[in-house]
Amino acid sequence: MRSNLKSRWSCRDQARFLQELGDLLENGFTLYEGIEFSLIHGKKKYREEIKDALELLKDGHTFRDFLEWLDFEQELVGLVSYGEKHGQLSKSLQNGGEIWLKKSEDRAKLKNLLYYPVFLLVFTFTLLQVFTNYLLPKFSSMYQGAGQESNIFLKLSVLLATLVNYLPFFIIVLLTMHLFIYHYYLKKLSKIKQELLMNKIPFLRSFRKLSTTYYFSMQLGSLLKGGISIIDALTIMSQQDPKSLVKEITHHMIKSLQEGDSLESISGNLTIFMNDFERVISHGQKNSLLGEELLYYSRYLLNEMEMQTEKYIKVVQPLMFGLVAILVILLYLAILMPMISLMNTI
Repeated sequence: MRSNLKSRWSCRDQARFLQELGDLLENGFTLYEGIEFSLIHGKKKYREEIKDALELLKDGHTFRDFLEWLDFEQELVGLVSYGEKHGQLSKSLQNGGEIWLKKSEDRAKLKNLLYYPVFLLVFTFTLLQVFTNYLLPKFSSMYQGAGQESNIFLKLSVLLATLVNYLPFFIIVLLTMHLFIYHYYLKKLSKIKQELLMNKIPFLRSFRKLSTTYYFSMQLGSLLKGGISIIDALTIMSQQDPKSLVKEITHHMIKSLQEGDSLESISGNLTIFMNDFERVISHGQKNSLLGEELLYYSRYLLNEMEMQTEKYIKVVQPLMFGLVAILVILLYLAILMPMISLMNTI
């Protein structure tokens, strides 16, 4: 059940709303009274939507229906509804709010991690386009107008500019090839097999494993810390997680668990995860702290992704700016050479 909302609740706002509501329930408020109280000081842009959703509770609908009407994250809805079914609504609201606040911080950190490489690519490509499509043609026409032949530096600049101009075409060809291969070959494979093939690509292997293990650990750890059993947590993920790969992994895990395999051995056999993922699960189960350890492990992986991205940036950034610098130097020498030739004739 979804409403036509004008404003989408941010993950942080969802977490804070549920965490505060859980605190109110712990202090003797009923669910309806707690939601009404949140309207007093809550954000104005959500008030009308909450009032509309409250009508559902009046009509006898569940709290899950209330959250789905507000278009809350499905995993968060599943976590809270599990607590509602087992008479632990206030605790699941508090835990869910706390976990989701940390998850929103992790998501923000991951977004910021990706912003700089994208900005770097766009900035460098824009500079190259200015040089190749504006400055170089101006100088070339200037030489032709003066009846002089282009010197070696200007010719090199033009050659480099031509290569840069062909770069978008090269990218389009690569994307077309990828779409062709995906449509006629990869699409027919399961998501797990697709991921295994991606992991064979040298430059993608480590990052793919890190990101897949990070996401899965964060999602599973969040649900387990909320008091949900392993089977129930995997079931919620298989039904509600937006990623097809996660749904396929959880289906495979549930089937294997029902056949008597341990979560540790199942994870070890899935080579799309990091090698130490199996040991983390084993240690967490022995200490009965699997949810907490998976969440801690996911943050460790997030830091690893940050360090790996910075490592690549340290290599790519000098190459990109070096290319711009070479163009500038060649252009500068192309301007100076006629002047030097003219001075030698005096």
